[in-house]
Amino acid sequence: MLVALDANGKPVNLALKWSQEQLSMLRKSSYSCPQCRHPVIFKAGAIKIPHFAHKHTSTCFSFSESESSRHLKGKADLYAWMSHYSSVRLEPFLAPLSQRPDILAADQIAVEFQCSSLSTQLFVERTNGYIQHGYFPFWIYGGPMIARQGNYFKFTAFHRLFFRYSEAFGFWFLAYCPETEICTFYSRLTPVTSSLYTASVQNIPLSHLAFPPLFSQQQSVRAFSLAHWLKQKHQWIHKQLYFQQGKYHPFFSDVYESGNNPFLLPEWVGIPVRHMVLFKSHPLEWQFYLWKEGLLHTIEEAVVCLETYIEKGRLQLNVFPLIQSPKLYQLVEEYLSLLQKASPESLKSSTHTYQQMDREKRFTEQYEELLISRLFL
Repeated sequence: MLVALDANGKPVNLALKWSQEQLSMLRKSSYSCPQCRHPVIFKAGAIKIPHFAHKHTSTCFSFSESESSRHLKGKADLYAWMSHYSSVRLEPFLAPLSQRPDILAADQIAVEFQCSSLSTQLFVERTNGYIQHGYFPFWIYGGPMIARQGNYFKFTAFHRLFFRYSEAFGFWFLAYCPETEICTFYSRLTPVTSSLYTASVQNIPLSHLAFPPLFSQQQSVRAFSLAHWLKQKHQWIHKQLYFQQGKYHPFFSDVYESGNNPFLLPEWVGIPVRHMVLFKSHPLEWQFYLWKEGLLHTIEEAVVCLETYIEKGRLQLNVFPLIQSPKLYQLVEEYLSLLQKASPESLKSSTHTYQQMDREKRFTEQYEELLISRLFL
C-alpha cells in the first residue's frame, strides 16, 4: 500500500516524490491503515519502492493481497501520469461496493493495475461491482510480457479477461511495464488458434501518452494468410483427434454421427470471421452446427441455434467481462453475409482428400482477399 495515516490522521502518499531526507524523517513516525486503523510498517528498502505494509498477523480485508515491487512501482507510475490530466485518488476505499481500486480517476474511472494472475470469478466480480455502482472499470495488465511465437502473440485465458472492443481498434489489450515505463497497445486482435493472435502493436513511453490514452489507428500487422489458416485448421483437427482423444469429444461425435468427416467439410465451414474471438470454440465447431442445421433462414434463428449448443455444452464462449458489444448477433450476421458468396456446390462436403485439397486451393485463390479485408475492417 502507498497511502497510510500518520499519527494525526493525515494521509501520507508515498507515490509522491520524496527526497531521501524526507524519507528518513518519515521513518521516525508511526502510521495506521486508512481502512482497519491498525498500525502499519513503513518500508523503504533497496528492492521495493517506499511503501506501507500490514503486520503478518493483520486480518485487514481491504489490503489482504501482498504487493510485489512491480505492482507498487506500476501503481505509483500510473498515479503520477494520470495526475497530470485528471483528479486522482490513490487506493480509495469505495464503501458502497466495499472495493478499493488502485486509482480512482475523475471520480468515476476505477483503475486496476493487475500484475499477478487472478481467477475469472474474482475478475468478473470486481468488474461487475464497479459497473453496478456507476464506475468505469479500467484494467491494465502488468504481468510478464506477452509471449511471442513467430508472427503471433500468445494470450492466455487470463490475458483475454482484459480484452476490450472498439470500432476503431477491434479487440484490443493494454499492458504497462514498470521496468521500462512503456505502455504496449495490442489492437486488431485476431485469433489463428484459441490462444495465438495476430495483432497491431504500439509501444509508447508512458510519459508520451495523455489520459485517457489515445492511440494511432495504424493498420494491423497482416501476418495472416488464408492458406495458413486452412493448414492450421487441419492441424487442429488432427491434434484433437489423434493426440487429445478428440473422437470422444462431443463435437467430433456430432460430426461423425451426421455422416461427415471433419477433414472433408465444406471449405466455407471453419473460415476466419470478424468477431470470431467471441468464441473459445474453434470456428469450425460453431460454423459446423449452423451448416448442419441448414444455415437457417434468419440471423435470429442462427443465434438461437448457437445459444442452444452453448447451453448443451457443445460450444464455449470466451469470458470478456469488459466487453458489452459485439454480441453473437454481429458475428452470425458477418458469417451469413460471407456465405452469400458461396455456391450450393461449395456448401457440400468433399468425397475424398484430393478433392478437398483442390477445392481449398481454388477457395483461397478466389476469396482470400475478400475474407482478410472483412476480417480487419
